Amino acid sequence: MGEEYTNILFEGLTVRNAKILNTIFKNVHFKNCYLGFDSIYSSCMFENCKFFGKYSSLGRPSKYLNCKFVNCLFIGLNLFEGQTFIECSFSGKIKNAILRDEHPNIKNAQTIFDKCNLSETIFDCVNIYGNSIFRNTYLPKKGIRLYKNQGDSLLKRAINFCSKIKDDSKIESEVIFRESKRGQDPIILDEIFLSTFFKTNESKEIFDEIVKGFEINE
Repeated sequence: MGEEYTNILFEGLTVRNAKILNTIFKNVHFKNCYLGFDSIYSSCMFENCKFFGKYSSLGRPSKYLNCKFVNCLFIGLNLFEGQTFIECSFSGKIKNAILRDEHPNIKNAQTIFDKCNLSETIFDCVNIYGNSIFRNTYLPKKGIRLYKNQGDSLLKRAINFCSKIKDDSKIESEVIFRESKRGQDPIILDEIFLSTFFKTNESKEIFDEIVKGFEINE
């Protein structure tokens, strides 16, 4: 409690059954670290930190209460699986991550942001599956696009639209609007992902036609 760690590389660090309070991490790199089996971080500060590596996780499960992540870089497919963030703030970038609701076949896979502030965060190829991940939370101010999907209306339109196309130009849209997004409203896609995902102009035009009239302009 009350410790400060500065200019350190933690590699392969594993944290278990810990309560970490009022701790400051500055310019710390967490490589292939597992930051919490049943652990709680409370009122901690992470500044200019990097979380990365194939085996990295912020904890599964773990809780972060009233923590601040300032100018941090998060890179990893499963980095956010199994955490609950309550009244936390973020700035920096989240890259190549999957955020999902509770999964019946994967234990401790759910991510929850409850009363958090992500407004200064950049999403870079972040995949979001579920409708209860963000609860009373501020989403990024820029770099994302929101699409109405009340009653899965957009999802149904995409399925119907793609069913009438016989060539492979529909594949990217089928991937974006797959069944795993059922119930998500709005559907959240980041602009970096959209700018690099489509292989041809035809496939991008199909996507644009599907979402016409569904985008939420804030």
